[in-house]
Amino acid sequence: MIHIPPDWALATAHIAGEYVSCQFLALIGGQPNAIPPLELDFVMLMACSKLASTLADAYRNPDVARYAEVLQMMEKGINPACKDSLLAWYPPDTQIHLDRPAVVCDKFGIIVFWYLPGTIDLAIQNDMAAATAMMSVPLARSVTSSAATNDKWRTHSSNFYQSQSGGTPGCINLSPAWFLQGHPLALGLWAADKKLDKMGDGLREWASVFTALAIVCNWRSPMHRDPLSHPQWFDVMTTTGNYGVASIKMPNLGIESVYPAGSMVARSGRIIRHGVEMADGDRTAWVWYMRDDVHEFVDIPRADYSKYWSLVTDAL
Repeated sequence: MIHIPPDWALATAHIAGEYVSCQFLALIGGQPNAIPPLELDFVMLMACSKLASTLADAYRNPDVARYAEVLQMMEKGINPACKDSLLAWYPPDTQIHLDRPAVVCDKFGIIVFWYLPGTIDLAIQNDMAAATAMMSVPLARSVTSSAATNDKWRTHSSNFYQSQSGGTPGCINLSPAWFLQGHPLALGLWAADKKLDKMGDGLREWASVFTALAIVCNWRSPMHRDPLSHPQWFDVMTTTGNYGVASIKMPNLGIESVYPAGSMVARSGRIIRHGVEMADGDRTAWVWYMRDDVHEFVDIPRADYSKYWSLVTDAL
């Protein structure tokens, strides 16, 4: 059992995560529901229950993708020539359109993509929108207009469009202590030992096991990968707002998914080339991700690949 100080924001997130995990396993295994923890309020409990239910629905609906890819160590993830070469060598077997919860596995049973539409509770969406509105100044400052380069394409003005309701387009990254963070609990204890009070205070307010969060508003996401991540790590993308038809495309898997507000997707950002297309409206994405150099700094073990167990097949 992991002990997290009760005054840390991560403590509640850990309890919620444990409940989601137990409830998910109960649902896919045909067991009685997990006992709801008393530490969670009603809104959080309902949100966790909904997440566990959607995860179970997705897990019962696997799609298998033939996938292999040769990656350059320092490739920026947006090289069209590299994309065309890889698709020529490793074309997807079929074209898949997802519109209900599902997981995508490779031929070895390794999960590379979770598709979870309608997962985020409306109350949480509203909280996300309110928090994003408070960041309008740094969002506006993040947009660049100089010549686009491989390093600046994420914030270049050509990839943003103006809000229809007064929101602020932009892309910012949040992370307590950034490169010096690592796993929040591990570094928090390290910061306390080194008497780095300012860092420790920031880490106690960080409620996620992920080391970084990108907040992106009204962004036309070009096709790209995330080369600084590890293949076995999932980047978790959440989307909120008032917008029309949107889709997330993954051409190297031959998959396109509808992407309505309230959706959550988790994918191996280093492996899967992805981009988001939308017609109109205002969309905000919160993207949680890991940085490998952070884990290396504080010597935190890396997660292993997520595999599709036969438990589901046995339970159905």
